[in-house]
Amino acid sequence: MKNTAVEFLGHQLNTDPAILSRCIDALSYITDKKGVAEDLYEENQEKIQNVLGYLKLKSPDAEDLYKAIEKHIGILDKQVFELLGKPVCTSNEGLTNLIATVLGLHQGRSGFFLKREVATRLLAENPPKNIMRELGATSVKEMLDKEDLFEVYAALRFMEDRDWLNSTYLAAYRDLTAADFETRPIEIRVLDKRKWRTVTEGFTHKKRHPMSHLKELGLIFLIPSEELAHVLTIYLFGMTSHYVDEVTLYSDYFKYYSEDEDFGEKVVSAIRGNVPDISVARGDPNRWLVIQRYLFKENPADPRLGTPHISSEAFCFRGSSHNLLRLVKLLPSLDFELWKHTNYVCALFPNKTGGALITFNFMDNILSVMSKLSHQDWYLYHFREALWNKIFIEYFGVEKLEEMIIQHLLDGWFDIRKI
Repeated sequence: MKNTAVEFLGHQLNTDPAILSRCIDALSYITDKKGVAEDLYEENQEKIQNVLGYLKLKSPDAEDLYKAIEKHIGILDKQVFELLGKPVCTSNEGLTNLIATVLGLHQGRSGFFLKREVATRLLAENPPKNIMRELGATSVKEMLDKEDLFEVYAALRFMEDRDWLNSTYLAAYRDLTAADFETRPIEIRVLDKRKWRTVTEGFTHKKRHPMSHLKELGLIFLIPSEELAHVLTIYLFGMTSHYVDEVTLYSDYFKYYSEDEDFGEKVVSAIRGNVPDISVARGDPNRWLVIQRYLFKENPADPRLGTPHISSEAFCFRGSSHNLLRLVKLLPSLDFELWKHTNYVCALFPNKTGGALITFNFMDNILSVMSKLSHQDWYLYHFREALWNKIFIEYFGVEKLEEMIIQHLLDGWFDIRKI
């Protein structure tokens, strides 16, 4: 069974089973926990059967399962749309109603963020010329007398050129200290798409979805767009929840390193989303990487994806799924049973070409349906990162996962023998 379990998980992770086997052996030796891979294998089989039973399917092929999931997500999205007051997300009002519900599920969410006065000073010292030209302002003071400080910061990375952002904007952050930060609530802005037309165009082209965040400011921002007419409400809800958790995680990172002499450099590293080179793993099964981006979107063949690692993104999506479960308490008829603790569940189903992996990771499914993908092109990258995190959690727990992310995000790796 051990070989079956490891080979099964290796195939799901698109990882060499030999690498995974050495990883499992090292984890078992350190924690004295045996049979974890086998238990994960059995749990996966059980959850797959529960899902198929819930969907009233006996032995479906991949295409039939795809159609059932697509139908189910359509029903769920309609329920969430109704629950949130039918938010038309092509308008400011619709997005505002949606995020108000998200924030209601995150009461008391504050963090360690850059002070407003410091953010104002940095702008005054490094005027964003493109934004000022767009707004018809001749000075930063004139601009901020009329505009919201956080909206201006949200526009920076889409309206200023890359050279300015790297050599001026981020360079100024290197001198930041703990005294430049304060504890205050996370904030969300819905930008006026008429005023920030250039941002809207650049944002949609670069991000392909209408929201982002600024970790150092504790800011999440959304931009109404006609593109949202084809976006599922439940996707926007899940992404906003994810960003709240991500901003909170990085706030803990800033707090953890706040007394270090090179604190500013560490802030810059987090903003850049630096990822370690695979060489730091050295092929050692005791060395795990800490990855803070979805590398699959940049290069599906990136060798770091097959190396033992934990993912900060997957950790935050875990919290997002839990928030969706909280909605069930507001509307007991909400049909969310299918997605309970299935972010790391996947199975091979037959199709005309042999077989296709179908995941029950909620965000992979939402994105696949929203993008109108065929079952052969179904997204798997959220699932794979969730499964790597799940393996770590089975040996060390969720709290230790969060601790390792915060403490080792900067170096990009840690040794499991020192946990």
